[in-house]
Amino acid sequence: MTSIPFLLRDHRDELWQRWARALEGAVDAEYRELIAGPLGERMLRGLVNDLIACSEAEEYELPGLLRGIESRVTAEARHRLALGFKVLDLLVALHALRGAIVDVLQDALVQDEMPPFAVSLDQLKNANAFLDRLVCASLAAA
Repeated sequence: MTSIPFLLRDHRDELWQRWARALEGAVDAEYRELIAGPLGERMLRGLVNDLIACSEAEEYELPGLLRGIESRVTAEARHRLALGFKVLDLLVALHALRGAIVDVLQDALVQDEMPPFAVSLDQLKNANAFLDRLVCASLAAA
């Protein structure tokens, strides 16, 4: 049985394209260009890999893993803020990513790639909690 983090990895190119499109008019054009470029692709790859790592971690490993991820996200957000981007752009981008994830998962549902309903809901809840932590880590940078 596949899981949502692995589905997102398998559909990462589509997810990245949908994310970049969702940012049109929602964030500063320069920040959208950043996300639509190689750096955005690298950021997304890292976030998906982090989500996979969290989904595979034992319960006792998860707090330390999340602290490391949050620390890295905060440092990256501080760097982007130092470059002149606005914290609102960072937060809107993370929420747009959430929407892009839902779009990709809807396509996976149509293609019968999703895990059973109850499992999908639980995994989606975990993915949302993960994104919420990234939002908080980005806010901590401000």
